[in-house]
Order: sequence, then structure tokens, then C-alpha cells
Amino acid sequence: MNASEILRRYTSGELDFQGMNLRGVYLSGADLIGVNLSSADLWGANLALSYLSRINLQRANLTNAKLCGANLNQANLSGANLSDADFHGATLQGADFRRANISLAVFIDANLSGADMRGVNLQGADLRGACLRGANLRKEQRLFEGANLRGTNLQGADLRGVNLQGADLTKANLSHANLTEASLGEANLTQANLSEAILDGIFLTEATLVETNFSWAVMRNAKLERAVLIDAEFAGANLRGAFLPDVKLSNANLVMADLSRANLVRADLSRANFNQANLSEADLTDAYLARTDLREAILHGTILIRADLSTANLGGAQLRGTIMPNGEMHG
Repeated sequence: MNASEILRRYTSGELDFQGMNLRGVYLSGADLIGVNLSSADLWGANLALSYLSRINLQRANLTNAKLCGANLNQANLSGANLSDADFHGATLQGADFRRANISLAVFIDANLSGADMRGVNLQGADLRGACLRGANLRKEQRLFEGANLRGTNLQGADLRGVNLQGADLTKANLSHANLTEASLGEANLTQANLSEAILDGIFLTEATLVETNFSWAVMRNAKLERAVLIDAEFAGANLRGAFLPDVKLSNANLVMADLSRANLVRADLSRANFNQANLSEADLTDAYLARTDLREAILHGTILIRADLSTANLGGAQLRGTIMPNGEMHG
């Protein structure tokens, strides 16, 4: 079926085009609101700037399709194959992407706020500047696996309040992204780049953050309890008031980081570099600091009760009102 036939039938009131072969069809700028194209083959179709709100594209094949600037608000794309599709600048508010394949798709500057993206495969997708505010990518036992965003480019994306619990973001680029109050509990961000990202109030409970780059990120009041942060990069990061009990920060770089009033109770900080870091009023009760570098660190009012400092380097550290491992106050 060609484009003119589809538009003629749509104008006459027909909405059901499910399962049709529409490979390579040219429908740029078309008005197809509410159409049923479930299971249709739209490989390489051009739907740029089209009006497709509330369209049903469930299980459709949109591989290599062009949807730049299209309006797909509240569209049903569940189970669809969107591999290599181009959604640059498209509006997809409240769209249903459950279990869709979005690998290598382009969503630069797209609006995905409130979208349901549970169980999606976003591996290698380009989401630079995209808005995913309030989107749901949560892992749910027996229902949805964690979203696959391995290697995804989310540089500068708006991810405020997004639910990425259990997602795989290995080697993803999230630099300059806004993840304020986002939920990434149990997520895997191994070798991900979150440099200069805004992460205020983020939930990273039990997340895997090995070799993750948080340099100069803003992480005030972030929740990272029991997270694995081995070899992580936090140079210049703002972790004021962060909640980090039982974390594994061994060999991490926290040079010039602000950890004032942070909770690091029972944390493994062995061989971590806190050179010139601010740990004022932080709680390091029972922390493990074997060969930890605390040179020139600010330890004003820091709680070090029962902390293992036997091999830590405290050269030039500022100890004023510091509660030492034996409970005595220094300075």
C-alpha cells in the first residue's frame, strides 16, 4: 500500500492498518492520529514531522525509520523494533516503550518525559539532550528486566526523577546530565561517565559503580549505601550530606571532594585518595582507612570513632574538634 492510499482511507475514517507492509513508505508531515499500525512493517519509513499521537505501533517494525520531529505523545510502541530509528527532536510524552528494542536509535533532544520504558533495550542509543523526566525504566522481578543502556549517550539529558532501578548503564555517557532525585538502586554503572552531572538526592543504593567517573559532579544528599565504588573518580565532586554507609570506596580518587556532613559509617576507604578533601563533620565511625591518603584533608568536627587509621597518611590534615578513634577530641 502506498502513502496516498493510506491517507485516502484515513480521511474516509479508517483507522485499522495493522500488519500491513509499508516498507519505505513516505508519510512525512502526515496526520495519522490514533491509527492502528500494530505489527506493521515500516522498515525505513519516513514519518518525520508527522502527527502520530495515540498511534498504535505495538510490535511494529520501525528499523531505520525516520521520525524526526514527529508527535508521538501517548503512542503505543511496546514490543516494537526501533533499532536505528531516528527520533531526533520527536515528542514522546507518556509513550509506552515496554520491551521495545531501541538499540542504536537516535533520540537527540527528544521529549520522553513520563514514558514507560521498562524492559527496553537502549544499548548504544543516542539520547544527548533528551528529556526523560519521570520516565520509568525500573526493573521488576518476574515482569521486566532492568533496562539495557550499555554504552548509551545521555550527555546533557534531563533525567530528573527517572526510575532506572536495576538498569545496565555500563560505559554510558551521562556527563552534564541532570539526575536529580533519580532512582538507580542496584543499577550497573561500571565505567560510566557522570562527570559534571547534577545528582542531587539521587538514589544509588547497592549500585555497582566500579571505575565510574563522578569528577566535579554535584551529589548533595545522594544516597549510596552499600554501593560498590572501587576505583571510582570523585575529584572535585560535591557530596555534601551524602549517605554512604557500608560503601566500598577502596582506591577511589576523592581529591578536593566535598564530603562535609557525609555519612561514611563502616565504609571501606582503604587506599582511597582524600588529598585536600573536605570531611568536616563527616561520620567515619568504624571506617576502614588502611593506607588512605588524608594529606591536607579538612577534618574539622569529623567523627573517627573506632576508625582504623593505623596506616593512613594524615600529613598536613586539619584536625580541629576531630573525634579520634579512641573517642578523644583533637584540637
